[in-house]
Amino acid sequence: MRSLQSKILILFLFLLLLVQLVSFYFTYHANIKLESTQLNNRLSNASDIFQTQFNNRRYYLSAFAETAAKDYGLKSVLEEDTKSFLVALNNHRKRIDSDLAMAINSEGTVFAQLVTFTDAEGNKKVRIGKEQGKPFSQSTDLLKQEATQLVFIDNALYQLSFAPIKSGARLVGWIGFGYQINNMLANELAALTDVNVGFASFDGKHYNVIASSDEQNYPIKADVFKRIIANTEQQYLYSRLELGNTNNGYISAVLFESRADLLKSIDIQWEQLTLLVFITVILSTFGAVAIARDITRPIKNLVSQVKSITKGNYDGNVDVTGSRELKQLSREFNVMTKAIISREETISFQAFHDQLTHLPNRNALITAIERRQKSKSDFLIIQLCILRAEDIADTLGYQASDYVINEVASQLVQTEHGFDSYHLGAEYFVLIADEQHVATLIEKLQQALTMQCHFQNIQLHLQYSFGIVRSAQHPNCSVAELLQKSNVAIQRAKNDKHTFQVYDPVFDQNAIERLFLTNNLRTAIEENQLTLFYQPKLSLKTMEISHVEALVRWQHPEKGLIPPDSFISIAEKTGQMDALTRWVTQTAVDQYLKWLANGIKINIAINISAENILDKSYPDYVIALKNKHQLDDCAITLEVTEDAVVDDPTKATEVLNYLNKSGFKLSIDDYGTGYSSLAQLKQLPVQELKIDRSFVQYLLENENDKIIVRSTIKLAHSMGLTVVAEGIEDEETLLWLKSQNCELAQGYFISKPLPAHEFEAWLSQSKYQKQSIANAKTVN
Repeated sequence: MRSLQSKILILFLFLLLLVQLVSFYFTYHANIKLESTQLNNRLSNASDIFQTQFNNRRYYLSAFAETAAKDYGLKSVLEEDTKSFLVALNNHRKRIDSDLAMAINSEGTVFAQLVTFTDAEGNKKVRIGKEQGKPFSQSTDLLKQEATQLVFIDNALYQLSFAPIKSGARLVGWIGFGYQINNMLANELAALTDVNVGFASFDGKHYNVIASSDEQNYPIKADVFKRIIANTEQQYLYSRLELGNTNNGYISAVLFESRADLLKSIDIQWEQLTLLVFITVILSTFGAVAIARDITRPIKNLVSQVKSITKGNYDGNVDVTGSRELKQLSREFNVMTKAIISREETISFQAFHDQLTHLPNRNALITAIERRQKSKSDFLIIQLCILRAEDIADTLGYQASDYVINEVASQLVQTEHGFDSYHLGAEYFVLIADEQHVATLIEKLQQALTMQCHFQNIQLHLQYSFGIVRSAQHPNCSVAELLQKSNVAIQRAKNDKHTFQVYDPVFDQNAIERLFLTNNLRTAIEENQLTLFYQPKLSLKTMEISHVEALVRWQHPEKGLIPPDSFISIAEKTGQMDALTRWVTQTAVDQYLKWLANGIKINIAINISAENILDKSYPDYVIALKNKHQLDDCAITLEVTEDAVVDDPTKATEVLNYLNKSGFKLSIDDYGTGYSSLAQLKQLPVQELKIDRSFVQYLLENENDKIIVRSTIKLAHSMGLTVVAEGIEDEETLLWLKSQNCELAQGYFISKPLPAHEFEAWLSQSKYQKQSIANAKTVN
């Protein structure tokens, strides 16, 4: 009784009985009811179609915004000029023909906005939006919502979707695309639903009609809208769909059609109905079963095919015999099936393959690793990086970089060494191979990938770095953890300038320790967790302690005393070197003033970095500090590393001249470890040269070191420079340097670096003389 065939048969028999028992009056009322049902179904179907189309637009916008936010080309111009970014943004906008494209930085400012408009000739053009360069007019919560939103921007309503732009783990901003809800959209949806469409907003008190599909017959001020909104309309069949909330209230879609127009399409001809009744009486009994079977057979075939498609089987076709309409339905159903197959194949390929190289991407890699883990087989994860790929992009452009990446991908595909290749993006690839001898495999890969790339008559020699993880050593790790370990290994290989590096758990411990220090360094500076140690310098002429070098230490509340080697490089890479140097400078000056008040006048040397030399704000800071406390010119020595001068000699000379004119003594630190010479340094306004400990530590054992130190002292003296030797570990080295007329000596033989109070105690008991204010002027 529940089957369609049984119901059709019963319907035919019931109609036969009905014709015999009831009058045309009853038939009339039955048909009136049928008309009402068809009217409601018509509007209901139109509502379903409208909702489907509107949701498809919402999904399409959201998916495209996420895709654009991950576009490497768009990110590459993010930090460039606004014009370049607008061009890239407009290219994305054109792909989906959106009416609005905009980008917002992490502070909530609209730094790019493109809006379409129609000119006098009816052509669609694009222009820069009014909000560009201004704070985003909407709540920032809108940016964090993943779903597409309805938003009023510049008095226009948009269906808008945002996606976050990230650089690594850092949030750079948001990118959004939107379609305007206007008459054009209303016309498109009206054509699909075959009813009139309008859009209205409600702010809690009043409705405001925004757009209409038939502006000529139903303008936005038409009375029919007022009656529909007030639920008093009788001549029109209508439905209101709530689309969402905006800053101006709720947005609704109004679907309506004249009852008279709808009934025209389903008008029943009573004469034909009478004839049909008589024919039904004659034929229904004999043809009920045959007709029921004939009608339900194609429907059963379609249902069977739908079930098959639901299970993922797209091989079958529906071939329906019978009426032309059913044949057409079967043909359209088969076409729809093929379209679904094509779209799924495209989506599947895009989901699991890289757009640039067409190699399997990260999603495919994750699936492959999970498959190998389930099979319990041992394998290698080899992360490959093209070295200096960023230099190629910066020098020759991203077209050259893409060419190189494609060449490497092609070479990997052609290499027959039994591994699977994946492209993670940019210059990074991942290979999965069976467990084997790593060094031999890397050697084979190097041979296969050693090639000369020729781009526009430019020959590029490519080099690589490899990070390897053995799955057998990490049986309980997830895919994400294995990939993270391969990334740690390749970074270690690059840092150590090795061709390859197999992951070792020790690397993670170092990385965690470094991350801990990175996260806590700013707090250490702000909360005064740092302290200064002072290492004395001995004047070899008077055998007095006339100078000290201020050396920073980190007294962490949990880790204890942390040496500078552990956090100085972190400060340089995280942009905290300026704050650290200023803290050291201020603390050293305060200590100098304390000692001066106690009758001890000792020059304090402060190390300054390349960042301080290349930024004029630090020289201004230290000069202001000197003037504030009225320090003597001999109070502070600024030690500059040799590399800082070599990196930018012009800028360094300018800043050092500025400091020299302000009365500071300047010293070149770690001389001999860089690439400069005395001939280069003679151009700099420095008064002191500090020979690196590597030449002094084994001075008496190595004749070459003696020659280098002796010649350096003589050349420095001939140029009017005093010389400091550091790294002195024994008395013999000290006496030899004194015989060579070296001015100052520093090292553990004299004293290790000490906190201020311990240094004062050491100085009072030292065999060396203490320089007082009285004789300091003579020495200086």
